[in-house]
Parts: sequence; structure tokens; C-alpha cells
Amino acid sequence: MSIVPLTATAPVPNRPLLRRAGLMAAASTSLALLALLSRYTRGLAPELVTWGRFILPALILTAFVRGPDWRAAWSLADRPGWVRALCAVLAQTCFVFAATQGDLLHAVLLYNTGPLFIPLVAWLWLGERLRPATLAGLALGFLGVLAVLRPGARGLDPLALIALTGGLAMAVSQVLFYRSAQRQPPLRNQFKLYTQASLLSLPLAALGAAHTPWGAVLAGEAASEPVWVLALALLGMAACSLGNQSLRDLAYRGMDNASTLAPLMYVAVPVSALLDWWVFGRVAAPSALFGAALIVAGAVAALRSGARGSAGGNVTS
Repeated sequence: MSIVPLTATAPVPNRPLLRRAGLMAAASTSLALLALLSRYTRGLAPELVTWGRFILPALILTAFVRGPDWRAAWSLADRPGWVRALCAVLAQTCFVFAATQGDLLHAVLLYNTGPLFIPLVAWLWLGERLRPATLAGLALGFLGVLAVLRPGARGLDPLALIALTGGLAMAVSQVLFYRSAQRQPPLRNQFKLYTQASLLSLPLAALGAAHTPWGAVLAGEAASEPVWVLALALLGMAACSLGNQSLRDLAYRGMDNASTLAPLMYVAVPVSALLDWWVFGRVAAPSALFGAALIVAGAVAALRSGARGSAGGNVTS
């Protein structure tokens, strides 16, 4: 693939809504795989894992970026970009901690409460109109979240609150990501995020490194997996992260409403349930399956609203 189309300002694509939905669903699947791989990094501090999730993609992208991309990444003029990076650091720190210390399905589910906040953030920040059918779809998805969590029976433990905080931070980050996807070429957009997030998360990485028993980690005594598995898991997380961001960029670019595709982020929930069963032998409860069905129904309802509002995806930025 030529580098020029990635670094030059690309024309606004004209993608049907169904194709955008497929891209967002694939991005959500990448997120579920990222959560699964994070389970194999439990020998490292969550702060280090979070930093690795940003620095490794940034290093990979340095093989393709050019001078304007470097200048954009280091510039302090784009304040929303730095806010987006800060929210991404907070969201990923909460997500990695919840995924490595608690239940995989619940970590992914609570992190993906972000789409419930996205329409409100987009309304307050960007002035986007909230279509009634979109709100109905999001409400149906939220009922699915409640069906899976069963808060009356379980309550919310500290890990759940951490994951919910990550979901709120993710919502702000995604609204800003949608905004930047309309104005910057894909490669620059991603390189800025990973570089800025790497810099902002560096103090957390230093704190995590200071509390990591490196001798035990290198000897394979501080983790349930050997060192080579830790390394492969981090590289896999970097690949999933790049895929997640690239697919989201393709899905968002050229859209006029950030909340239309938000319910598709819930695809990560049933995928995580499947991975939990396939890899760890944990069978999802009937309430979780019922909740997943509600989540899918809510996504379909919201997408139908988006199709009517954008005439099949033929929109301009």
C-alpha cells in the first residue's frame, strides 16, 4: 500500500451505512480479542500493559509517517487531540485493570457502557441532534446491560466501578475521535493518538515499573505465563489496537452523526462471552444471553434510525 494516500488529506468517502456497521462490528471484535490477550499479561503491572498498548503501535507506525505527521503529533495547538489522548489513557488503564483482575465478560461489558454516554456527550459538546429511534435503541441496549449485570443480585464491586469509569472516558475519547476522523488523514490521526497517549501514560508506566518484581517476571515466577507469552500477548494487543482504531476510523469518516454507530460497539460483549466459554470454559448465564439479544436489538433499531437520517450513508462531513 502506498504511503501517500495515508498521509495526504483523503477525500470524504461515500460508504453505505451497512458497510460502516460491518467495520464498526469488526472493530468491536478486535476490542474483545484485545481484552482476551490482556489476560495473559497479568505478570506485569496494568500501568505497564496500558503503556505498551500505546507505545508499540506508535513504534510500528513510525515506519510509515512523514514530517507533517510528526509535527502534528508533537504540536500543542490541537488541544482536543491531547484531551482525547488523556481520555484514552484513562479508559485503557481502567479497562486493562478490570480485564486482568476480574471477569473478562463483565470488564468488556462495563467498558462498553461508553456508547450509552456518547449521544449525550455528542449532544452537549458537538450539538448533534438525538433522533428518537436512536435513543430508543440505546435504551434497549442499556436494558441488555442491566440484564447481564443483574445489579440487584450482585451489586457493583470496585472493579465494576473502575470499568464504568473507563466507559465514560471512552465515550469522550470516541466523540473526539469521530471529530478528528473528519479532519485528518487516517495515519496521522492514529499516530497522533498513540504518540500523545504514550507520552501522557509514561508517568504511569514508570510507577508500574517501579513496583514490578522484574527478577521474578523474567524468571517466569511472577506470572501464570512464561515471558515469551507475555511478549506475544503485548504484540497481539498492539495489532488488535491498530485494527480497532483503523476500522473505527473507516467507519466514522464522512459521517454526520457520531452516535449512529455507537450501538455496534456492543458487539464486543457477545464476542467476549464466546471467548470466555471457548478459552476459559466459562458458560454465560441465561441472563447474559438475554441481555446480548437486547443489545443486538438496540443496535439494529439505532442503525435503522441512522439509515433514515443519512439516506443510506450518503453524507458529508
